[in-house]
Amino acid sequence: MADPEPTEGDEGAALAERPAPDRLARAVARARLVDKLFAKKQEVKLGRYHLLEMIGAGGMGVVWGAFDPELDRRVAIKLVKTELAAPRERILAEGKALAKLSHPNVVTVYDVGVVDDQIYIVMEWVRGENLRAYCRKPRTVRALLALYRAAGEGLSAAHRAGLIHRDFKPDNAMVGDDGRVRVLDFGLARSEVRQGERSDGEADSSGLTRGAGTPRYMPPEQAEGRELTPAADQYAFCVSLREAIAGAGGAAAADPAADTAAAADPAADTAAAAGGAGEGAADRRAGAVPRWLAEILARGTAREASHRFPSMDALLHALSRDPATVWRRRLVAAGVVAAAGAAFAVGMLRAGGGPALERCAGGRDEIARAWNDGVRERMTAHLRDLGAYGAEEAARLSGELSAYSARWAAAHRGACLASERGELTPQLYERDLGCLSRAHAALATVVEVLAQVPAERLASTVVASQALPDASRCLSDSQTSAIDPPPAAIAAQVAALADDVARAGVLAVAADPRAALEAERASARAVATGYLPVIAGARLAHGRALAAAQDWVHAIGAFDDAAAQAFEAGDPPLAIEAYARELYAIGVTEREQLPAVEAIAKQLGPRGGFPRALLYNNAGAARLSQGDREGARRWFEEARAVREATGASGVELASIWGNLAIVTPERERREQLFARKIADLERELGPDHPMTLDARLDAAVFTERSRQAYEQAREPCHRYQRLHPHLGPKISHCAFEIGWLAEELGELDEARASMQVVLAFERGDTFERGFAAGLLLLLDGRPAEAAGAMEVLAEREREAAQPWVRFKAANAWIAAAVAQRRAGQPARARAHLESARAMLETLPSFTASPYGQRRLDRVRALLRERP
Repeated sequence: MADPEPTEGDEGAALAERPAPDRLARAVARARLVDKLFAKKQEVKLGRYHLLEMIGAGGMGVVWGAFDPELDRRVAIKLVKTELAAPRERILAEGKALAKLSHPNVVTVYDVGVVDDQIYIVMEWVRGENLRAYCRKPRTVRALLALYRAAGEGLSAAHRAGLIHRDFKPDNAMVGDDGRVRVLDFGLARSEVRQGERSDGEADSSGLTRGAGTPRYMPPEQAEGRELTPAADQYAFCVSLREAIAGAGGAAAADPAADTAAAADPAADTAAAAGGAGEGAADRRAGAVPRWLAEILARGTAREASHRFPSMDALLHALSRDPATVWRRRLVAAGVVAAAGAAFAVGMLRAGGGPALERCAGGRDEIARAWNDGVRERMTAHLRDLGAYGAEEAARLSGELSAYSARWAAAHRGACLASERGELTPQLYERDLGCLSRAHAALATVVEVLAQVPAERLASTVVASQALPDASRCLSDSQTSAIDPPPAAIAAQVAALADDVARAGVLAVAADPRAALEAERASARAVATGYLPVIAGARLAHGRALAAAQDWVHAIGAFDDAAAQAFEAGDPPLAIEAYARELYAIGVTEREQLPAVEAIAKQLGPRGGFPRALLYNNAGAARLSQGDREGARRWFEEARAVREATGASGVELASIWGNLAIVTPERERREQLFARKIADLERELGPDHPMTLDARLDAAVFTERSRQAYEQAREPCHRYQRLHPHLGPKISHCAFEIGWLAEELGELDEARASMQVVLAFERGDTFERGFAAGLLLLLDGRPAEAAGAMEVLAEREREAAQPWVRFKAANAWIAAAVAQRRAGQPARARAHLESARAMLETLPSFTASPYGQRRLDRVRALLRERP
């Protein structure tokens, strides 16, 4: 990354004197001299980084080109000098926040730290020009808009991460040699002000300059030292864009296709299209800002922040609605171009032999903001660094997200064409675009998380990638929805907020630690609008985030709020989903509690397939947790019927087959149900996702024969160890099951290896670790010690209230009996077996399944044997 050069547009930088070379500069110069005179290589280091050359200096700090030997890459290092604790802590905090932000239009921050009295920020190395220099060359209005919209996407991503730039200007954005625009210096651009100094001459005990920034781009609230919001960046962005188009920062060739329709009448645009005028073909006077664009920029630079656009996303959306494109669509729909002699072919418009223009093709560019080659390369490179599972998922996710973006673009084009044909009212079209915008926000969030997710959260993020909204349903859902649109005065605010809610929902499914806070903030902003549908969605997202963090008490409250608000708002699908999730969080239900909500769910038809199936499945899970297998089975059967009748799908609904299998007594049907669950998860998540491996392990455990269970369980257990080494508790439990089965079957080497795996995880289940230690004593030929250890475990757990804990005690009695037999104490062994049988016979919820029945069968077989 190169530091922006001082320009006539940057008064602060233009007046600043170049600082004298500091200690590092002298050291680097001396090293170069030694190398040149004596051919002796010397390196000057800043931490692990090798400094190469100073590439920029000014009042904001010094930027060095450097090399990172650990990761074998060129980097840029910015040194910011500050003598006061408050600004130092702020810059460090914001630098760390930036390091967590992954977006194609934001320069990547790799590392942040302090050396001596200077903060260093390590960034990606980008070759290119800053936006001011790049825009000096003649460019069309449309080209300038594309550049600045890309920079705006970077600002928007930072705002979502809670960061404000505070000094956006053309010098603080770069156009790389790869053509990608990157914004620099978020929150880091303020010059240091020593204690007691203010740019306006007033004392400030904090040591910060509230009004710091570049005057030309500074909004009034910043110049006056008032509290800043993201609207400050919006102001600076609009000033910069106006400057670029008007020619202050470089000549802008006016684009007839971009402003003819707004500055003249439709006939003028018709003539241009019919005559074959292309982009920049008839340049106007440099400095002409199209009327439609001037109105947007005027709002973005309003004196009061509250009068600007509600968010950066709303501003970018306004900039994307080029009137020329709207007029062209209308003309095409009316047949004007055909009358002028142009020809149509498969949805393409060709004017005067010029380049083909596909009707309603803007969706491809729109979705490319979230998914493009650069984003894909960054994501796949990160995933490959996460080990074997990440490397496997990189290619699969790349293909799936590319396919999703293509479907999104097709849905966007379909809605546009339907609108042109007059099949949609403006209200329905806007509603459909809102749905697509939420899907766009969800995709962007998934990609953002995948590009930086740690290995331990990759599995949940993969689930989030499969839970993306179905963009192809937006049009039909918009036409059938009975939800009243928001009042015009808050429509833009609600639209932007709905995108934030979609983002929070994705973060919740991905178990991202930011989820709860972002959902809570979205909920607060939603409540402030008073618009019930967006309040319900925000509360649902908040509940899911809290549930992901296992904060069940608060999750229940959020789900309850969401259900109530959604019912009142006329959104039954969301209400049923919220109720279903509340039901799962509570974990208990009686059939009498459901008639009202169940009746509403049945009225939804196919549109409510997912929430209905989820409701019935969670009701069954609640009954099963109470030991009511028959009641649970009835609910699971209803969930199955709804899913099959409506075609509802989703990763969560795959559990219907597994839950039904658990309570199904017939072996053949049980195996078919488990196989169906495995097939669903393999299709949705791939064969090596932990949820798929869980399903394979469940199928193995719920077989009637120990040998079959052992053979089937080994593969998923070994895959856990190879592909998901961070899933310690899961690996430990799997090894426990394998080891216990192996001991029963006489596979003693496998039993020993598995129990050693259990002991390797220090934070594993206490009972399983104690059991593993006891079994290893038995395998080492110390049966008396093994029996004593197992007796302690059994006595400790035998009086527990939870059935599954008493089931553990039964296993310990069995192991103690085996050890006592080998120690030559048959009477004590028989007493332990009787204790195990009595314990198991009080646990019908376990012994009704093959998992528990196999244990009881072993006890009975051992009792029949002669000691």
